[in-house]
Amino acid sequence: MLGLDNLSINRRLVEKLEVVVTVFWLLYFTGVRVPPPLPESLVNALSYPFIAILVILHWKRLSWFATRDIPLLLLVGMALASLFWSVAPEFTLDFNRGLLRTFMFGAYLATRYSLKEQMKILTWVFGIGAILNLVVALAIPSYGVTDEGAFVGLFPYKNYMGYTMVLGAITFLLTAFQERKPNWLAWSGFCLTVALIVLARSSGSLVCLLVLLALMPLYWLIKLHYKTKVILLCLVCILAGSAAIIIFGNLETILVNILGKNIEFNGRTPLWTLIIEKVVEERPWLGYGMNAFWKSDAGLYVITNTWAKSRETFLSQSFNFHSGYMPVFSGLGFLGISLYAITLVTVFIRVVILLLSTKQKEFFWCLQFLIFIIVGGFADDIVSILNTSSYCVIYVSICLLTAIEWRRIKVNQKRYVSTNLTKLDPSHSSESKIS
Repeated sequence: MLGLDNLSINRRLVEKLEVVVTVFWLLYFTGVRVPPPLPESLVNALSYPFIAILVILHWKRLSWFATRDIPLLLLVGMALASLFWSVAPEFTLDFNRGLLRTFMFGAYLATRYSLKEQMKILTWVFGIGAILNLVVALAIPSYGVTDEGAFVGLFPYKNYMGYTMVLGAITFLLTAFQERKPNWLAWSGFCLTVALIVLARSSGSLVCLLVLLALMPLYWLIKLHYKTKVILLCLVCILAGSAAIIIFGNLETILVNILGKNIEFNGRTPLWTLIIEKVVEERPWLGYGMNAFWKSDAGLYVITNTWAKSRETFLSQSFNFHSGYMPVFSGLGFLGISLYAITLVTVFIRVVILLLSTKQKEFFWCLQFLIFIIVGGFADDIVSILNTSSYCVIYVSICLLTAIEWRRIKVNQKRYVSTNLTKLDPSHSSESKIS
Protein backbone atom coordinates (compact mmCIF):
# COMPACT_ATOMS: atom_id res chain seq x y z
CA MET A 1 0.00 0.00 0.00
CA LEU A 2 2.83 2.36 0.84
CA GLY A 3 4.36 1.75 -2.57
CA LEU A 4 1.04 2.54 -4.29
CA ASP A 5 0.70 5.75 -2.25
CA ASN A 6 4.21 6.84 -3.25
CA LEU A 7 3.45 6.05 -6.87
CA SER A 8 0.27 8.12 -6.71
CA ILE A 9 2.12 11.04 -5.07
CA ASN A 10 4.88 10.90 -7.69
CA ARG A 11 2.30 10.86 -10.47
CA ARG A 12 0.57 13.93 -9.06
CA LEU A 13 3.90 15.73 -8.74
CA VAL A 14 4.74 14.94 -12.37
CA GLU A 15 1.31 16.20 -13.48
CA LYS A 16 1.74 19.46 -11.55
CA LEU A 17 5.24 19.88 -12.94
CA GLU A 18 3.86 19.39 -16.45
CA VAL A 19 1.34 22.17 -15.84
CA VAL A 20 4.07 24.52 -14.57
CA VAL A 21 6.27 23.80 -17.59
CA THR A 22 3.30 24.24 -19.95
CA VAL A 23 2.36 27.60 -18.41
CA PHE A 24 5.96 28.84 -18.61
CA TRP A 25 6.46 28.00 -22.28
CA LEU A 26 3.04 29.26 -23.33
CA LEU A 27 3.89 32.56 -21.67
CA TYR A 28 7.31 32.67 -23.29
CA PHE A 29 5.91 31.93 -26.75
CA THR A 30 3.57 34.92 -26.53
CA GLY A 31 6.66 36.94 -27.44
CA VAL A 32 7.92 38.20 -24.08
CA ARG A 33 11.47 39.49 -23.80
CA VAL A 34 13.88 37.65 -21.57
CA PRO A 35 15.31 39.91 -18.81
CA PRO A 36 18.90 41.14 -19.51
CA PRO A 37 20.80 38.71 -17.24
CA LEU A 38 19.51 35.74 -19.28
CA PRO A 39 20.47 35.39 -22.97
CA GLU A 40 17.46 35.09 -25.27
CA SER A 41 19.14 32.40 -27.35
CA LEU A 42 19.69 30.18 -24.31
CA VAL A 43 16.05 30.28 -23.18
CA ASN A 44 14.89 29.63 -26.73
CA ALA A 45 17.28 26.69 -27.07
CA LEU A 46 16.06 25.20 -23.78
CA SER A 47 12.49 25.10 -25.09
CA TYR A 48 13.37 22.28 -27.53
CA PRO A 49 14.49 19.65 -24.97
CA PHE A 50 11.72 20.61 -22.53
CA ILE A 51 8.99 20.22 -25.14
CA ALA A 52 10.66 17.08 -26.50
CA ILE A 53 10.37 15.53 -23.03
CA LEU A 54 6.67 16.41 -22.86
CA VAL A 55 6.13 14.87 -26.29
CA ILE A 56 8.04 11.68 -25.45
CA LEU A 57 5.99 11.17 -22.26
CA HIS A 58 2.84 10.89 -24.37
CA TRP A 59 4.19 9.92 -27.78
CA LYS A 60 1.75 7.05 -28.43
CA ARG A 61 -1.42 9.11 -28.01
CA LEU A 62 0.25 12.19 -29.47
CA SER A 63 1.11 10.44 -32.74
CA TRP A 64 -2.59 9.59 -33.17
CA PHE A 65 -3.88 13.02 -32.11
CA ALA A 66 -1.45 14.86 -34.40
CA THR A 67 -2.91 13.29 -37.55
CA ARG A 68 -6.60 14.04 -36.91
CA ASP A 69 -6.79 17.25 -38.98
CA ILE A 70 -5.68 16.72 -42.58
CA PRO A 71 -5.86 20.37 -43.82
CA LEU A 72 -3.68 21.44 -40.87
CA LEU A 73 -1.19 18.67 -41.61
CA LEU A 74 -1.01 19.72 -45.27
CA LEU A 75 -0.40 23.35 -44.34
CA VAL A 76 2.34 22.52 -41.83
CA GLY A 77 3.82 19.98 -44.25
CA MET A 78 3.96 22.56 -47.05
CA ALA A 79 5.62 25.09 -44.76
CA LEU A 80 8.28 22.54 -43.81
CA ALA A 81 8.72 21.51 -47.46
CA SER A 82 9.28 25.14 -48.51
CA LEU A 83 12.89 24.59 -47.46
CA PHE A 84 13.40 22.96 -50.89
CA TRP A 85 12.43 26.07 -52.88
CA SER A 86 13.44 28.75 -50.38
CA VAL A 87 15.63 31.63 -51.55
CA ALA A 88 17.24 31.65 -48.08
CA PRO A 89 17.31 28.00 -46.87
CA GLU A 90 19.14 28.77 -43.61
CA PHE A 91 16.37 31.16 -42.50
CA THR A 92 13.62 28.77 -43.59
CA LEU A 93 15.33 25.95 -41.71
CA ASP A 94 15.43 28.08 -38.57
CA PHE A 95 11.71 28.84 -38.97
CA ASN A 96 10.93 25.16 -39.60
CA ARG A 97 12.57 24.12 -36.33
CA GLY A 98 10.39 26.58 -34.44
CA LEU A 99 7.26 25.59 -36.37
CA LEU A 100 7.80 21.89 -35.70
CA ARG A 101 8.29 22.65 -32.00
CA THR A 102 5.09 24.72 -32.02
CA PHE A 103 3.07 22.01 -33.77
CA MET A 104 4.26 19.28 -31.41
CA PHE A 105 3.56 21.47 -28.38
CA GLY A 106 0.03 22.10 -29.68
CA ALA A 107 -0.46 18.37 -30.28
CA TYR A 108 0.79 17.72 -26.74
CA LEU A 109 -1.79 20.14 -25.32
CA ALA A 110 -4.56 18.40 -27.26
CA THR A 111 -3.33 15.01 -26.03
CA ARG A 112 -2.91 16.00 -22.41
CA TYR A 113 -5.69 18.50 -21.63
CA SER A 114 -9.33 19.02 -22.56
CA LEU A 115 -10.52 22.43 -23.78
CA LYS A 116 -11.89 23.17 -20.31
CA GLU A 117 -8.56 22.35 -18.71
CA GLN A 118 -6.71 24.41 -21.31
CA MET A 119 -8.86 27.44 -20.48
CA LYS A 120 -7.80 27.07 -16.83
CA ILE A 121 -4.15 26.85 -17.86
CA LEU A 122 -4.52 29.93 -20.05
CA THR A 123 -6.01 31.92 -17.17
CA TRP A 124 -2.76 31.24 -15.31
CA VAL A 125 -0.70 32.20 -18.37
CA PHE A 126 -2.51 35.49 -18.95
CA GLY A 127 -2.87 36.24 -15.25
CA ILE A 128 0.84 35.84 -14.56
CA GLY A 129 1.66 37.72 -17.75
CA ALA A 130 -0.62 40.64 -16.89
CA ILE A 131 0.80 41.00 -13.38
CA LEU A 132 4.41 40.80 -14.56
CA ASN A 133 3.78 43.35 -17.33
CA LEU A 134 2.19 45.80 -14.91
CA VAL A 135 4.98 45.37 -12.35
CA VAL A 136 7.73 45.80 -14.97
CA ALA A 137 6.07 48.86 -16.51
CA LEU A 138 5.65 50.55 -13.11
CA ALA A 139 8.92 49.45 -11.49
CA ILE A 140 11.22 49.81 -14.53
CA PRO A 141 9.58 52.33 -16.89
CA SER A 142 12.75 52.59 -18.97
CA TYR A 143 12.27 48.91 -19.83
CA GLY A 144 8.48 48.51 -19.77
CA VAL A 145 7.27 51.85 -21.18
CA THR A 146 8.11 53.34 -24.59
CA ASP A 147 9.22 56.93 -25.15
CA GLU A 148 5.68 57.72 -26.32
CA GLY A 149 4.26 56.50 -23.00
CA ALA A 150 2.82 53.19 -24.23
CA PHE A 151 3.04 50.23 -21.87
CA VAL A 152 4.89 47.24 -23.31
CA GLY A 153 5.91 45.47 -20.10
CA LEU A 154 7.93 42.38 -20.95
CA PHE A 155 7.03 42.58 -24.64
CA PRO A 156 9.18 44.16 -27.37
CA TYR A 157 6.28 46.09 -28.94
CA LYS A 158 2.97 47.50 -27.74
CA ASN A 159 0.96 45.39 -30.20
CA TYR A 160 2.46 42.22 -28.75
CA MET A 161 1.18 43.07 -25.30
CA GLY A 162 -2.09 44.45 -26.64
CA TYR A 163 -3.10 41.31 -28.52
CA THR A 164 -1.97 38.98 -25.75
CA MET A 165 -4.08 40.91 -23.26
CA VAL A 166 -7.07 40.81 -25.64
CA LEU A 167 -7.04 37.03 -25.59
CA GLY A 168 -6.50 37.16 -21.83
CA ALA A 169 -9.50 39.47 -21.36
CA ILE A 170 -11.83 37.16 -23.30
CA THR A 171 -10.55 34.11 -21.41
CA PHE A 172 -11.08 35.79 -18.04
CA LEU A 173 -14.52 37.03 -19.04
CA LEU A 174 -15.74 33.59 -20.13
CA THR A 175 -14.21 32.06 -16.98
CA ALA A 176 -16.13 34.58 -14.86
CA PHE A 177 -19.38 33.67 -16.61
CA GLN A 178 -18.82 29.96 -15.98
CA GLU A 179 -19.30 30.34 -12.24
CA ARG A 180 -22.71 30.77 -10.63
CA LYS A 181 -21.16 32.79 -7.83
CA PRO A 182 -19.09 35.91 -8.61
CA ASN A 183 -15.55 34.90 -9.49
CA TRP A 184 -13.62 37.92 -8.28
CA LEU A 185 -10.27 36.61 -9.46
CA ALA A 186 -11.58 36.22 -13.01
CA TRP A 187 -13.23 39.65 -12.95
CA SER A 188 -10.03 41.19 -11.56
CA GLY A 189 -8.04 39.52 -14.36
CA PHE A 190 -10.49 40.88 -16.93
CA CYS A 191 -10.24 44.44 -15.58
CA LEU A 192 -6.44 44.27 -15.40
CA THR A 193 -6.03 42.98 -18.97
CA VAL A 194 -8.43 45.61 -20.34
CA ALA A 195 -6.51 48.33 -18.48
CA LEU A 196 -3.23 47.09 -19.98
CA ILE A 197 -4.77 47.14 -23.48
CA VAL A 198 -5.68 50.79 -22.99
CA LEU A 199 -2.26 51.62 -21.50
CA ALA A 200 -0.53 49.87 -24.41
CA ARG A 201 -2.16 52.39 -26.79
CA SER A 202 -2.53 49.69 -29.41
CA SER A 203 -5.53 50.72 -31.51
CA GLY A 204 -5.54 47.42 -33.41
CA SER A 205 -5.85 45.33 -30.26
CA LEU A 206 -8.49 47.71 -28.89
CA VAL A 207 -10.60 47.23 -32.02
CA CYS A 208 -10.11 43.48 -31.73
CA LEU A 209 -11.27 43.56 -28.10
CA LEU A 210 -14.40 45.55 -28.98
CA VAL A 211 -15.27 43.08 -31.76
CA LEU A 212 -14.95 40.10 -29.42
CA LEU A 213 -16.92 41.79 -26.64
CA ALA A 214 -19.68 42.65 -29.12
CA LEU A 215 -19.97 38.95 -29.96
CA MET A 216 -20.43 37.86 -26.33
CA PRO A 217 -24.28 38.01 -26.45
CA LEU A 218 -24.22 35.37 -29.19
CA TYR A 219 -23.59 32.66 -26.58
CA TRP A 220 -26.83 33.42 -24.73
CA LEU A 221 -28.61 33.74 -28.07
CA ILE A 222 -27.54 30.20 -28.99
CA LYS A 223 -29.02 28.81 -25.76
CA LEU A 224 -32.49 30.30 -26.37
CA HIS A 225 -35.51 28.48 -27.83
CA TYR A 226 -35.83 28.28 -31.60
CA LYS A 227 -38.50 30.96 -32.23
CA THR A 228 -36.94 33.49 -29.87
CA LYS A 229 -33.54 32.72 -31.37
CA VAL A 230 -34.77 33.42 -34.92
CA ILE A 231 -36.36 36.74 -33.95
CA LEU A 232 -33.30 37.93 -32.05
CA LEU A 233 -30.97 36.72 -34.79
CA CYS A 234 -32.88 38.77 -37.37
CA LEU A 235 -32.65 41.78 -35.07
CA VAL A 236 -28.90 41.25 -34.64
CA CYS A 237 -28.44 41.01 -38.43
CA ILE A 238 -30.33 44.29 -38.91
CA LEU A 239 -28.26 46.04 -36.24
CA ALA A 240 -25.00 44.58 -37.58
CA GLY A 241 -25.88 45.65 -41.12
CA SER A 242 -26.72 49.16 -39.97
CA ALA A 243 -23.48 49.37 -37.99
CA ALA A 244 -21.48 48.17 -41.00
CA ILE A 245 -23.05 50.85 -43.23
CA ILE A 246 -22.27 53.56 -40.65
CA ILE A 247 -18.68 52.33 -40.16
CA PHE A 248 -17.81 52.05 -43.84
CA GLY A 249 -19.55 55.32 -44.59
CA ASN A 250 -17.38 57.08 -42.02
CA LEU A 251 -14.24 54.95 -42.29
CA GLU A 252 -11.84 57.82 -42.79
CA THR A 253 -13.25 59.73 -39.80
CA ILE A 254 -12.99 56.65 -37.57
CA LEU A 255 -9.43 55.85 -38.63
CA VAL A 256 -8.04 59.39 -38.53
CA ASN A 257 -9.91 61.10 -35.70
CA ILE A 258 -10.69 58.21 -33.36
CA LEU A 259 -7.94 55.63 -33.86
CA GLY A 260 -5.22 58.03 -34.96
CA LYS A 261 -4.56 56.11 -38.19
CA ASN A 262 -4.56 57.26 -41.79
CA ILE A 263 -6.66 55.74 -44.56
CA GLU A 264 -3.69 53.53 -45.54
CA PHE A 265 -3.43 52.04 -42.02
CA ASN A 266 -0.16 53.87 -41.24
CA GLY A 267 1.48 52.77 -44.48
CA ARG A 268 0.50 49.11 -44.27
CA THR A 269 -1.62 49.12 -47.45
CA PRO A 270 1.20 50.30 -49.80
CA LEU A 271 3.55 47.79 -48.17
CA TRP A 272 1.13 44.90 -48.65
CA THR A 273 0.36 45.97 -52.22
CA LEU A 274 4.01 45.94 -53.20
CA ILE A 275 4.60 42.55 -51.54
CA ILE A 276 1.64 41.05 -53.40
CA GLU A 277 2.87 42.51 -56.70
CA LYS A 278 6.36 41.02 -56.27
CA VAL A 279 5.04 37.58 -55.31
CA VAL A 280 2.55 37.50 -58.21
CA GLU A 281 5.21 38.60 -60.69
CA GLU A 282 8.02 36.29 -59.58
CA ARG A 283 6.81 33.30 -57.49
CA PRO A 284 2.99 33.18 -57.51
CA TRP A 285 2.36 29.51 -56.66
CA LEU A 286 4.96 28.51 -54.06
CA GLY A 287 6.38 31.83 -52.86
CA TYR A 288 9.92 32.46 -51.62
CA GLY A 289 9.92 29.95 -48.76
CA MET A 290 8.86 30.58 -45.17
CA ASN A 291 10.82 33.34 -43.42
CA ALA A 292 12.81 34.01 -46.59
CA PHE A 293 11.05 36.91 -48.34
CA TRP A 294 12.97 39.71 -46.65
CA LYS A 295 16.24 37.98 -47.55
CA SER A 296 15.40 37.99 -51.26
CA ASP A 297 15.90 40.69 -53.89
CA ALA A 298 12.13 41.20 -53.89
CA GLY A 299 12.20 41.87 -50.15
CA LEU A 300 15.02 44.38 -50.54
CA TYR A 301 13.06 46.07 -53.33
CA VAL A 302 9.99 46.42 -51.07
CA ILE A 303 12.08 47.84 -48.21
CA THR A 304 13.83 50.41 -50.39
CA ASN A 305 10.59 51.53 -52.08
CA THR A 306 8.36 51.99 -49.02
CA TRP A 307 8.51 53.80 -45.68
CA ALA A 308 10.54 50.83 -44.35
CA LYS A 309 13.66 52.30 -45.95
CA SER A 310 13.89 54.91 -43.20
CA ARG A 311 14.41 52.24 -40.58
CA GLU A 312 17.37 50.16 -39.51
CA THR A 313 15.84 47.29 -41.46
CA PHE A 314 17.45 48.73 -44.58
CA LEU A 315 20.78 47.45 -43.29
CA SER A 316 19.59 44.20 -41.72
CA GLN A 317 17.22 43.41 -44.62
CA SER A 318 14.52 42.22 -42.25
CA PHE A 319 11.13 43.66 -41.49
CA ASN A 320 7.71 43.06 -39.94
CA PHE A 321 4.94 42.23 -42.42
CA HIS A 322 2.36 43.90 -40.13
CA SER A 323 -0.03 41.13 -41.15
CA GLY A 324 -0.57 37.49 -40.27
CA TYR A 325 -1.44 36.66 -43.87
CA MET A 326 1.45 38.23 -45.77
CA PRO A 327 4.16 35.91 -44.34
CA VAL A 328 2.16 32.90 -45.56
CA PHE A 329 1.46 34.38 -48.98
CA SER A 330 5.05 35.53 -49.52
CA GLY A 331 6.45 32.24 -48.22
CA LEU A 332 4.05 29.75 -49.81
CA GLY A 333 2.31 31.65 -52.61
CA PHE A 334 -1.26 31.05 -53.74
CA LEU A 335 -1.15 27.36 -52.82
CA GLY A 336 -0.07 28.11 -49.28
CA ILE A 337 -2.57 30.92 -48.65
CA SER A 338 -5.32 28.68 -50.08
CA LEU A 339 -4.41 25.92 -47.61
CA TYR A 340 -4.31 28.54 -44.87
CA ALA A 341 -7.86 29.62 -45.76
CA ILE A 342 -9.10 26.02 -46.05
CA THR A 343 -7.86 24.98 -42.62
CA LEU A 344 -9.20 28.17 -41.04
CA VAL A 345 -12.64 27.83 -42.65
CA THR A 346 -12.79 24.09 -41.88
CA VAL A 347 -12.11 24.46 -38.18
CA PHE A 348 -14.38 27.54 -38.02
CA ILE A 349 -17.34 25.59 -39.41
CA ARG A 350 -16.54 22.65 -37.14
CA VAL A 351 -16.43 24.87 -34.05
CA VAL A 352 -19.75 26.53 -34.96
CA ILE A 353 -21.47 23.15 -35.43
CA LEU A 354 -20.04 21.84 -32.15
CA LEU A 355 -21.14 25.01 -30.36
CA LEU A 356 -24.68 24.71 -31.70
CA SER A 357 -24.77 21.00 -30.83
CA THR A 358 -23.31 21.15 -27.32
CA LYS A 359 -23.81 24.82 -26.29
CA GLN A 360 -20.62 24.54 -24.23
CA LYS A 361 -18.66 27.66 -23.32
CA GLU A 362 -15.40 25.99 -24.33
CA PHE A 363 -16.49 25.92 -27.97
CA PHE A 364 -17.63 29.52 -27.77
CA TRP A 365 -14.15 30.38 -26.51
CA CYS A 366 -12.74 28.52 -29.55
CA LEU A 367 -15.00 30.61 -31.80
CA GLN A 368 -13.79 33.80 -30.12
CA PHE A 369 -10.20 32.69 -30.56
CA LEU A 370 -10.68 32.05 -34.28
CA ILE A 371 -12.27 35.48 -34.75
CA PHE A 372 -9.36 36.94 -32.79
CA ILE A 373 -6.94 35.27 -35.24
CA ILE A 374 -8.88 36.51 -38.28
CA VAL A 375 -9.21 40.12 -37.06
CA GLY A 376 -5.79 40.38 -35.42
CA GLY A 377 -4.12 38.92 -38.50
CA PHE A 378 -4.78 42.18 -40.33
CA ALA A 379 -2.50 44.14 -37.99
CA ASP A 380 0.48 42.03 -36.89
CA ASP A 381 2.24 38.88 -38.07
CA ILE A 382 2.45 37.44 -34.56
CA VAL A 383 -1.33 36.82 -34.73
CA SER A 384 -1.22 33.89 -37.12
CA ILE A 385 -1.89 30.16 -37.26
CA LEU A 386 1.44 29.51 -38.97
CA ASN A 387 4.26 30.87 -36.86
CA THR A 388 6.16 30.04 -33.67
CA SER A 389 3.94 31.87 -31.17
CA SER A 390 1.49 30.62 -28.55
CA TYR A 391 -1.37 31.51 -30.88
CA CYS A 392 -0.22 28.80 -33.26
CA VAL A 393 0.12 26.34 -30.35
CA ILE A 394 -3.46 27.05 -29.23
CA TYR A 395 -4.76 26.85 -32.80
CA VAL A 396 -3.17 23.43 -33.36
CA SER A 397 -4.72 22.16 -30.14
CA ILE A 398 -8.16 23.50 -31.08
CA CYS A 399 -7.95 21.93 -34.55
CA LEU A 400 -7.07 18.49 -33.20
CA LEU A 401 -9.51 18.45 -30.28
CA THR A 402 -12.46 19.70 -32.34
CA ALA A 403 -11.68 17.21 -35.10
CA ILE A 404 -11.82 14.37 -32.56
CA GLU A 405 -15.01 15.70 -30.94
CA TRP A 406 -16.58 16.14 -34.38
CA ARG A 407 -15.87 12.50 -35.26
CA ARG A 408 -17.20 11.33 -31.90
CA ILE A 409 -20.50 13.15 -32.39
CA LYS A 410 -20.89 11.74 -35.91
CA VAL A 411 -20.29 8.20 -34.63
CA ASN A 412 -22.84 8.70 -31.85
CA GLN A 413 -25.39 10.02 -34.36
CA LYS A 414 -24.91 6.94 -36.56
CA ARG A 415 -25.38 4.66 -33.57
CA TYR A 416 -28.50 6.57 -32.56
CA VAL A 417 -30.00 6.24 -36.04
CA SER A 418 -29.10 2.57 -36.21
CA THR A 419 -30.67 1.89 -32.79
CA ASN A 420 -33.92 3.63 -33.76
CA LEU A 421 -34.10 1.72 -37.04
CA THR A 422 -33.65 -1.53 -35.14
CA LYS A 423 -36.49 -0.62 -32.76
CA LEU A 424 -38.82 0.26 -35.64
CA ASP A 425 -37.81 -2.74 -37.77
CA PRO A 426 -36.19 -5.66 -35.90
CA SER A 427 -35.31 -7.30 -39.22
CA HIS A 428 -32.92 -4.41 -39.89
CA SER A 429 -30.50 -5.75 -37.25
CA SER A 430 -30.50 -9.27 -38.66
CA GLU A 431 -30.08 -7.97 -42.22
CA SER A 432 -27.08 -5.90 -41.11
CA LYS A 433 -25.46 -8.94 -39.51
CA ILE A 434 -26.02 -11.04 -42.67
CA SER A 435 -24.57 -8.35 -44.90
